[in-house]
Amino acid sequence: MSLEHPQVMMPPPALYLGGLLMGYGLDRAIHFPPVGFAGDQWLVLALAVIGILLVLAAAIQLRLAKTTVMPHRAASTLLTTGIFALSRNPIYLGFTCLAAAMALSQHSAGMMLMLIPVVWVIHSHVIAAEEAFHAERFAEAWKDYCRKTRRWI
Repeated sequence: MSLEHPQVMMPPPALYLGGLLMGYGLDRAIHFPPVGFAGDQWLVLALAVIGILLVLAAAIQLRLAKTTVMPHRAASTLLTTGIFALSRNPIYLGFTCLAAAMALSQHSAGMMLMLIPVVWVIHSHVIAAEEAFHAERFAEAWKDYCRKTRRWI
């Protein structure tokens, strides 16, 4: 069966936001002790800056290539250079950094815990759906790209 577009069922930003909100709820329900350590604000800043740069670099590169940033739409071009030479999924990596920065900035154990299943869903369902589509659409070029570039980092 030929795929017309990746079979992504839920917008990834909604998954990350949902995880943060559920983590907040866990904190309120279970009363986890706050997560914090000396200098944690520098880690928060680093994660936030890295996350923003990854997302922006990827979005700009996708826009310049005139292909979609939306994971449920068919990509017209396989990008393998720029930020996409470092990671096959720089936007999800950036979202993960931003979610971790948010959790740490709120000293939230619940948010940190909920990041684990969110990343698992992104990895096992969203990325898997995108990769199945790309493997079919871009064939050998996709295989070569996968051999050269890691899924995350």
